[in-house]
Amino acid sequence: MPRPIAIVTSTFPPYRGGMGIIAELDARQLAALGFDVHVFTPAAGGREDKGFPFTMHRLHPLARYGNAAFVPGVAALAGATILLHYPFFGGAEPLAAAKRYSGKGKLIVAYHMDVVGTGPLAAAFKLHTRWLMPRILRAADRVLVTSRDYAEHGNLAAFAPDAASKIRELPPAVDVARFLPGPKSGELLRRHGLAESDRIVTFVGGLDKAHYFKGIPVFLRALSAKVLDGVRAVIVGGGDLRPGFENEAKALGIASRVVFAGPVSDAELPEYHRLGDVFAFPSVDRSEAFGIAALEAAASGVPVVASDLPGVRTV
Repeated sequence: MPRPIAIVTSTFPPYRGGMGIIAELDARQLAALGFDVHVFTPAAGGREDKGFPFTMHRLHPLARYGNAAFVPGVAALAGATILLHYPFFGGAEPLAAAKRYSGKGKLIVAYHMDVVGTGPLAAAFKLHTRWLMPRILRAADRVLVTSRDYAEHGNLAAFAPDAASKIRELPPAVDVARFLPGPKSGELLRRHGLAESDRIVTFVGGLDKAHYFKGIPVFLRALSAKVLDGVRAVIVGGGDLRPGFENEAKALGIASRVVFAGPVSDAELPEYHRLGDVFAFPSVDRSEAFGIAALEAAASGVPVVASDLPGVRTV
C-alpha cells in the first residue's frame, strides 16, 4: 500500500508564486515515486483537481489576510508524514503545536523565505520571527532550505547552530524538457508589437502586494536610463500593483517600450522566457530567497541579471 504524505501550503497554482509552484512540483514528483500524496491548501481552485496525480483538499479558513489563512483544522494531520511549505501564517502554528503535543508522525518544513514586509506588517513579521518561528522549527524533524547561503545570512542563521542536524539543502529544479533554448516566437512578437531585431529584457513574477519585493520600480527606473534607450521590456505577471507600475512607466516616459503581458498560461510561459535577450530579476529584500523564474530563464538559454541577495546569487 502506498505510503501517504500530506503537503501543506498556503499557495498553489493557478496562483503564480514560487512556493506554490514548488509545492506542486513536490506533489508530482512524490506521486511519481509511488507515494499517496494529499495536498492541503486554502488557495482557490482553478484547475480540475481530479486531473492531478495526487489528491487535493481545499481548506476553508476561519479568517484570511492576503496569503495568510487561519486553518486550525490542519492540526488533525498530526501523526502523519507532513511536508509543510513555510511561511504559512495561520496554518504552520497549529500544525507545529499539534506535532509537539502528540510527538507522533514526521514534520518536514520546507523553509522558503524570511518574512520582511513593509509598514505595520514589518513589525508583525518581526514578532512572529522572534517568538513563533523558532517553535515551529523546533517541532520539525527536518528543515529544508533552498541554499546554505540563504540559511546562513537570514533569519535562520540564529536558529541554525541549535539545529544543524535538521537542516538540509535542497534546491528547487525546473523541467528542462519545457524550459530549453530555442528561437523567439514569431506569434508572441506580433502579438506584442515587437520585432525580431528588438533588444528585449524580460521579467516574470507576481505583481500583487504579496510580491512587493520583486523590484519592478527598480526595473522601470533602470529602463529609463539613457544607456538603455531603445531596449524593450516584457513584464509577465498580474496582480493589484500592476496599474501603479503602468502609471510609473508613463511617468518615466518609457510606456511605449514596456509590454505588460499579464498572467500567461503554463504552456506559453517557456515561449515568453525565450523572447528575452536578457532576463531581469531585480528583487529588493530577503523575501526573495531563490528565484524559480531566474532558473527557468537560465534553462531557456537566457542570461540573467539578478540582485546580489543571499540565495538568489547562488542561482
